[in-house]
Amino acid sequence: MPAAADPFPAAALAALDLPAVLEWIAAGARTPAGRREVLASGPGLDRAERTARRARGQEAEVLLAGAAAPALERCVDLTQAGEEARRRTPAGEELAALARSLGRLAELRGWIAARPEAPALAAVLAAAPDLEPLRLELERCLDPRGEVRDEADPALAELRRDLADLERRRRTELDRVAERWRERGLLQNPRPVERHGRPVLAVRAGQQGRARGLVHDRSRSGDTLFVEPEEVLALANRIDAGRARERQLVHRVLARLGAEVAARREDLAAADRCLGRFDAAFAAAAWAAEVGGRWPEESPRQLLLRGARHPLLIRSLGREEVVPLDLELGGDFDLLVVTGPNTGGKTVVLKTVGLLAALAGAGLPVSAEEGTALPVLPGIDADVGDPQSLENSLSTFSGHLARILRALRHGPPGGLVLLDELGTGTDPEEGAALGRAVLEALLARGSLVLANTHLGSLKLFSVQQERAENASMEFDPVSLAPSFRLLVGVPGASHALEVAERLGLPDPILQAARAYSRGGGGAEALLAEVAGVRRQAERIRERARDAEAEARERLREAEAEEEAARSRAELRLREAEMAFRDLRSDLERELEEAGRRLRDRLPGAAREAFDTLLARIRRLLDASEPGRRWDAFLAGLRKGEVVWVPRYRERLRVLRVDKNRRRLKLRRGELEIEVPFHEISWVEPPPGTDPPER
Repeated sequence: MPAAADPFPAAALAALDLPAVLEWIAAGARTPAGRREVLASGPGLDRAERTARRARGQEAEVLLAGAAAPALERCVDLTQAGEEARRRTPAGEELAALARSLGRLAELRGWIAARPEAPALAAVLAAAPDLEPLRLELERCLDPRGEVRDEADPALAELRRDLADLERRRRTELDRVAERWRERGLLQNPRPVERHGRPVLAVRAGQQGRARGLVHDRSRSGDTLFVEPEEVLALANRIDAGRARERQLVHRVLARLGAEVAARREDLAAADRCLGRFDAAFAAAAWAAEVGGRWPEESPRQLLLRGARHPLLIRSLGREEVVPLDLELGGDFDLLVVTGPNTGGKTVVLKTVGLLAALAGAGLPVSAEEGTALPVLPGIDADVGDPQSLENSLSTFSGHLARILRALRHGPPGGLVLLDELGTGTDPEEGAALGRAVLEALLARGSLVLANTHLGSLKLFSVQQERAENASMEFDPVSLAPSFRLLVGVPGASHALEVAERLGLPDPILQAARAYSRGGGGAEALLAEVAGVRRQAERIRERARDAEAEARERLREAEAEEEAARSRAELRLREAEMAFRDLRSDLERELEEAGRRLRDRLPGAAREAFDTLLARIRRLLDASEPGRRWDAFLAGLRKGEVVWVPRYRERLRVLRVDKNRRRLKLRRGELEIEVPFHEISWVEPPPGTDPPER
């Protein structure tokens, strides 16, 4: 069974310059995984992944704007490290670099977790497998340069202690021999030197018979022999054997560590993917800042570009030199036929639209201004550029047709199709007929179509179709220069006669050409008349839109004023309740103080009257509207709730409610405190001054 055709053909995306732009974005990545993540990007992501990429990129944009960039330098390829460890024993330096990268991953987790404005970025690193045990083992066994530590293997530690002892004994013995030979006048230099990894003494030529030992080398002049004294030969041989054993033990440690790395290669690859998504988000955000781009809004079907520019033109010319493109497709019309002279920018329009649609489909930013919205397209296909091929014996017409057939056969309904120079490469009349049939077929399947052509009959076709529109590239016939500005609703002309006149074509020939062209001018006149009517309708529609926008603005202002009035009323109520709370609290304290002072001194009847008076005062307080709120607040108090205590300016958790004694037990830090009801408040502190719960 043949594989399903790709709704986003690689050849079409290449023609739209997507690979070149991805290379540009990937250059900003600082890890191999980040670069891979960017280069593997393409349209057709599912909604969840596209939304996640957008969220990560926008968070990275905020962090970069605040000069908060993550430290991603010198992170190795974790995926490659795992695979290499499976094939061979890694060198110590490679394992140490892996340990550093795993440490950097742990640091990044902590760095991003401390930034509440970046939950999506924090989530992508939190999803990475836990590789801390592997990192700790690598760091235990290796120093930062990749040298194996003594702690890596008990046998290695013991061997190194023995070797150190042998080295000390050899140095001591060598120093004794050097002193004797110096006294006997045998040495050129009393200090030991090294030859072929062994310590030797520099002996005068002709004295070697009196300096017994192994000659390792001779100086260029022949005046000096480098002799290893026989007194240290046995020690040196034991040291060499120990060094050989040390290399075996070191290799054993590296092999064990390599096996542990290989065993975690799937986890390393998963962590690498997480790191790549993280890095790619910052690369995309940096690129967006470089080209003045943004992540577009997502629309149900309409393709809406505002101030769009092709990013490769931005890089070569500078942003201000590139004429911005405003275009709508999928709203009032699904087909836009662009006409106009060569070198006027028609192909750039097609490439810009297709490229930005592909970038948006990949969850990447686009080089356009605010207000840009792009749909989730099920496919993008393009016939852009000269398709002729000597190798495949394709003419220009055959090459165009092969691409159009691909779009017709494999393009999904509702996809975007871009057709450059539709109907060219063959007889103009037949080419126009074929182009019209292709456009009808694409419209019938619900495609969004942007087509360029020189054929006048296709302009008329766009006028006759309900879901089609004409457009042209603005051209100055005086200067013979295109402005590269797209004029929607205005069919274009080739301006061939104006250009020919400016370039000096003889007048008789020009007059004859104009005479011949008048015979076919009926359609052009009709198009011009239709274009005028459309421009008038567009002006009326723009005035209606302006009136609607003004009405909406007035409605927003009225709603804002209503909200402000509501906020002022709520603020006044809060101030009144806070004043009542303070007044009641003061009065409660004074009543309690008066009760303590007077109760015991009053006779029985007077004491009873006094208690009745206190109760009446409390009832009067409770009968007020704030008082009723207070009673409702007290009635709802439960253990575990948090209350505001103005005296401490803190929120404290309730441990016990004693309604008989009208007191609460609260937790304040490590302490349990008891406060009367009147010392707590049901009025929250003003916004922005909330202290933390204790």
